[in-house]
Amino acid sequence: MRINYNISSILAKNALSNNDNRLSNSIQRLSSGLKINSAKDNAAGLAISRKMDAQIKSLQQANQNSNDGVSVANTVDGAMAEMHDIMQRMNELAVQSANGTNSDMDRSQIQKEIDQLVQEIDRIANTTEFNAQNLLDGSFALKGYTNTENIKVMSYAEGVTSGTYAIAQLQYNYYEDEITYTNPEKEVKTQTRYEVSSDDDVKAALVNSASLSAYEAADAGSTKGYKAFPDGAKVTVEDENIVIKAENDFEIKLALNNRGYVDTGINTTTVSSRTKTECYRNITLTSNSVTRYNIREINVVTDADTGAMQKVYSKSDYFTDLKEDFADFLATEYPDCDTEIKRVNVDVENGIFEIEVEATSKKDGTVTKGTHTFKLHQEKNESGEVVEEKTMESYLYSTTMTTKTEYTIGGQKNGNDRGVDDCIALNITGMGAMVIQVGANEGQIIRMEIPCVDALHLGLDNLDISTEETATKAIDKVANAINQLSGIRSKIGAYANRLERAITNLDTTEENMTAAYSRIIDVDVATEMTEYTTVQVLVQSSTAMLAQANERPQQVLQLLQ
Repeated sequence: MRINYNISSILAKNALSNNDNRLSNSIQRLSSGLKINSAKDNAAGLAISRKMDAQIKSLQQANQNSNDGVSVANTVDGAMAEMHDIMQRMNELAVQSANGTNSDMDRSQIQKEIDQLVQEIDRIANTTEFNAQNLLDGSFALKGYTNTENIKVMSYAEGVTSGTYAIAQLQYNYYEDEITYTNPEKEVKTQTRYEVSSDDDVKAALVNSASLSAYEAADAGSTKGYKAFPDGAKVTVEDENIVIKAENDFEIKLALNNRGYVDTGINTTTVSSRTKTECYRNITLTSNSVTRYNIREINVVTDADTGAMQKVYSKSDYFTDLKEDFADFLATEYPDCDTEIKRVNVDVENGIFEIEVEATSKKDGTVTKGTHTFKLHQEKNESGEVVEEKTMESYLYSTTMTTKTEYTIGGQKNGNDRGVDDCIALNITGMGAMVIQVGANEGQIIRMEIPCVDALHLGLDNLDISTEETATKAIDKVANAINQLSGIRSKIGAYANRLERAITNLDTTEENMTAAYSRIIDVDVATEMTEYTTVQVLVQSSTAMLAQANERPQQVLQLLQ
């Protein structure tokens, strides 16, 4: 027996200490509910759980972001729904104004409401906000730029691939018509329009895949980095804007700040010409003293300055719309009932009409041409005297003076003589849309492109219903604007549906991630209570044994008595 070192006491103390540590850890796990309270508990588990915890919190925030995105979409759709109602009212007013029972004074009153509705569309577009950010003024539209300050990329569709496109020289025309009607008041109206010159000009202007190689050869590879327009791309002028369209949702809309602007390499120039169009209606013709024929409408176009004849046409038919009795005359001249008769030309001079007819037999394809001469019919009395001499002026309905101005953007017309670097460059960035972070990691986003929907972009900024003719055109303008806004609303609705699907997916992912995280970090209370009970008994036992071990040195005193 020893008194200097009580080995039994040391053993009991160590066992008690270990059991007490186990009891403390068990109490910590049960009180915190966590299996891992520090790195020493499970180093690898702690690292995995921290990453999972970060991802779960990121998923929760992404879920909130997605719900905010749905709120944005709902805000945008609500504002555009009101715009739709406004445009429906505009359509009603345009239809009302186009009715011939209204006077110009009536139309001027209707125009006042139209002007207010246009202003309201602009107000909605400029003031609709979410979190102090404008939504409908183009702030979140796709951005594009050009290499000249005079040409602006107004908008482009999502089907346009990012990159730089080149336009060579593009020509288009501006027409201003001054129409004078031969009614007692000599009513005068004006109208304007833009048109692309020809398909050939368009093909020369757009650097597409077919012409890209020619530019490369001419400019020693300067086209590197430029993208080609799709083959078959078309150019139109809509509401004074230049629009380039192709299949697969390819559309770019351009606007010019100043049509008389000139700078180095890229310019706009004007060449003007004037024509006079005289519209005659309900003309009575005769081929002899007995038979009479009627032409409903015919238009004679001459050079306004020289008076030289340019063409004769009718709006309702390629040349003219002759009534049924003229068809009877043709049937007499061409008795073959299976013959297709077509008017191929009409000449008018001093009241003499020469109508060229082409008859094609449906049996053998034989073509027969003939020219028939008519003159203005003159009513005569019983003595054979002309009652009232009829001239072409007797049937004049209106005279239109058309001023044509030709605009040219770009440099030389022949692309093979110049390099692409001299063209108009359109830098389509693909950026600018509202970015919704819908995932826990970088790049997990949804881009919401919200176009500008003010009156200018909808083509309603100069909506005029002050005359019957402009009101008729306004019906088409409003219809186009309604269709355009409907397309935008459909896209916004698609964004909202996609975000709702993203929210559902985030909820599912968060649920599964939380379950996995819980399996790693949360304590199993049943198992831990078993551990706690066991360790508690061991601590009690260790305490009792330590007390017994500390009594053993007392036994040495028995030997010293």
